[in-house]
This record gives sequence, structure tokens and C-alpha cells, in this order.
Amino acid sequence: MLLCGCTHDSAAEAKKPRRPHVVLIVFDEFGGDILLGPGGKIDAGRYPHFAALVRDGTWFRNAHTSYDSTTKAVPLILDGIAPHPGVSPNVSDHRHSIFTALGRRGYRIVTSEEATALCPRRYCPSEPRKRPAILPNLKGGRAERFGRFIRSIRASRRPTFWMKHALLPHGPWVYLPDGRLSRPEGPELLPGMQTIPGFYDDYLRHHNEQRQLLQLGFVDRLLGRTVARLKREGMYDDTLIVVTADHGFAWKVGVETRRSVDESNVDELGPVPLIVKRPGPPKRSVSNSLARTLDVTPTIADVLGIPLGYRSDGRSAFSRAVRGRRTVSIVKRDFSSVVRVSRREWRARRAAVVRRRLRELGSGDWPSLFSSYGAHRDLIGQEVDGVRTASGASATLLLARSFANVRGSRGVVPCQIAGRIEANDSKRERAIAVAVNGRIEAVGRSFHLRGEEAESYSVMVPEDALHDGRNTIEVLEVARGGTLALLARS
Repeated sequence: MLLCGCTHDSAAEAKKPRRPHVVLIVFDEFGGDILLGPGGKIDAGRYPHFAALVRDGTWFRNAHTSYDSTTKAVPLILDGIAPHPGVSPNVSDHRHSIFTALGRRGYRIVTSEEATALCPRRYCPSEPRKRPAILPNLKGGRAERFGRFIRSIRASRRPTFWMKHALLPHGPWVYLPDGRLSRPEGPELLPGMQTIPGFYDDYLRHHNEQRQLLQLGFVDRLLGRTVARLKREGMYDDTLIVVTADHGFAWKVGVETRRSVDESNVDELGPVPLIVKRPGPPKRSVSNSLARTLDVTPTIADVLGIPLGYRSDGRSAFSRAVRGRRTVSIVKRDFSSVVRVSRREWRARRAAVVRRRLRELGSGDWPSLFSSYGAHRDLIGQEVDGVRTASGASATLLLARSFANVRGSRGVVPCQIAGRIEANDSKRERAIAVAVNGRIEAVGRSFHLRGEEAESYSVMVPEDALHDGRNTIEVLEVARGGTLALLARS
């Protein structure tokens, strides 16, 4: 028997491919600026893995989408061809793409498309010919599918292109930063609260944005697991990694949509993350270029030195042409026009949005997400034993049974406290505090969904406020003078 004294490094070298591996991750409904903390930098306290990847690559901090709807916004990333009306997100309408460019060069293709089907049968024989239905993929299995993608990454002599489209941090917003759920997967606890009926209430805007950021924490964790896998396989330094998203998300109040770009929301719906970690020794760089999602495939081809073999509408993000851009241009969803804004105006408007977000949602850690907003946030941390009074109103507490036997190991920590309020004066809104095991952990207020007479409430409490076993939840009205009136108790 021959004994080998090979080191891990030499074993990895033996598996080094003749061309770099490529990992492309396309997130969904992910505005690039929601990663930012003070000073315009990635918030390393909440999103350490995005911050770490930026330290090893080029961060295009002014990157923006080219279109605002997934079924065309993802294909244009994968082929660099501008979208047109009537074109499907299937390989039949996208015969040339990054899949064909790399496949012709001998790359093995491993893809996980959740809303498209662009990889040709010759390179992806087991993939469907028509795009999967998006709604079922949103309702469950998002974490599991990403986990399978990570496990597919293995060192090999053959260069491989791993492509993952993840329907995250896209709603429904149910994941906590550690990957557990804030409620069981399924319908929203209060139907309509994160759709049009809820777009008209400023508190709900804040509450849903808070939930989105918690789910973004999980996205960061998935990115970290991907990088860790590459490092364990000895592949990280010599792999081209590209991370981006199809489009952003707008948080305006009193609108009919948060997903269709126009002049009023281009500052939120337009920005997307774009990070490119090139093969070779890590090299940190920040680019102010107006790179766009159309440029992703040309950028991959440029870094690898591989011709696409077809005409693209994008350019390499590292090119002089991209550095020379002075205007953001995004095609409207109905193709009726193009939304254009100068770089100076766009950056100023985005900076104002970031300031508002930091003021209301904090930064640097997760506790500040629960303590930076609300008229009665000074109550957070107060013990409530002996200071409650009876209330003339009462409330239901959805998922009340779940608080009697919390088991975090089962993957659910019921942090969303929600229900309906019944009272003679239920047409008004009231300040709400939520106590967990006798201590106030979060504050909010009730709301009325558009078109409904029912008074509702929904408040997020920190995950660590709940322990395994029985927990007591108290929903309190904060009356005049700070008096706490009991509405519901688990």
C-alpha cells in the first residue's frame, strides 16, 4: 500500500481546474442599499458575510437593475440581452446565455433556477424546459433548496459553473437571521398586511421592513455558508464569485405597488447589490460605476477571458464604457418608457432613504432593530408585573398555543405577535406594547388594513426574548400617561 503525505493544499492543487470555477448567486427583491450602515459602508454587524466578501472583491455600490420584474429581470442577468415584450423566461426564447458561453468551453453546469428555465438540455439534462411556478417556490422550501445548492459545490478538475437564483429576501418575510422561522410557513397571519391593503399605513410599512431585514440576516448567513463551503473545498481563492439581485423593493406609503419602477421609487427599487470576487489573491476595491444587471454576463466573460459568442446589450462592469455612464436607465414594466435619473440625483435620493432607514431601524446589531422606532420605545426593558390595569378592549392572540411549548430546535421561534382587537372605539389606532415573560420587549401600534373595519396589530419581538418551554405573552395598550392596559395574555 502506498502512503501519501499530501497536505490539504496539495490535494486541492491536484483538483485545480484548467479554468476558474464560477459561482453566480442571484437574489430576489433585494435593494442593494439595505445592506448599508453609517458612513455608506456594508453593515458588518448585521451582515458580516457580505462585508467579508466585499473585502475580498470589487463592490459596485451604484449598481442598479435594468428591469423590475423577475421573469425578465433574471433572464437579462443570465444572457446580458435587454428584455422585450412577449419573451418568455424559457430556453426557447433565450438560446444564447452564460450557460451556452461556458458550456461550449467545457464547463460543467450546475444550476438552481427558481423562476426561469434558461439552461439548454445539452448542458442541464435534468432541468425543466419551462420555468417553475414562482408562488409554490415562495411558499416553502427556500432554505432547503439553497442548502442543496451549497452541497453541490465540490472541487473537481473540470471547471464548473454553479448558478443559484434564490427567492430571498423576497417575501413572505418569515426567516430569522439564524434560519429559524418567526411563524410556521403558510399564509400571512393577517391576510393582506404585506400587500396592497397594508401599503397605506406607515406603521405597517415599518413593521414589514423590519421583517425584511431579519430575513436579510438569513440571506447573509446563506452567503457565509456558501463561502465556507468553497474554502473547505480549497476552491475559494481561485473561484470567480458574483453576487447580485434581480431588482430592489420600494417602501413608499399610499401606493398601489412596491414593485413597478417609476420616477418616485427608482431610488429604492433600482439599486441592487453587485459584488465580484475575481480568481486569485483577494483584492478589495470599491467602484462608483453605474454598473447594471445587464452587465453581469459580459463581466463574467471578461474576467474569464471567454467570448460570449453572441451580441450582448451589456458591457463588462470593469470596462471604460461602464465607468463613463452618467445616467441610470431602467425600462418600465409595461415597456411604455424608460425611467432615467442622473447619477448625482440618484445618489442623493438614495442617501436620504438610507438615513431614514438607519434612523428607524438602527444598525450594527439586531437589538437596535427593535428599539429605534416608536412613540413609546422608552418602555422597552420595563418589567410589567403589578403595573397593568384592566382594559375596556380585548384582543385575540394568533398562534397562542405555540407559546405554551416553544422548541427552537424544531425550527420555529414565534416572534411575530399578532391578532385582532375588539373595542367600542376600534375605529381608532392605539399604541401597543408586547411583554414576554413579564418584560416589555417591543412596541408598536394597531392598524386598519385598507377596506377593513377590523382593528389589527402585529409586533415583532426579539428571538432571544423567547426561551424553550412555556412563555407568557402579554399584549398591552399604552394609554395616556403611559398606563398599561391588558388586551390579551397567552
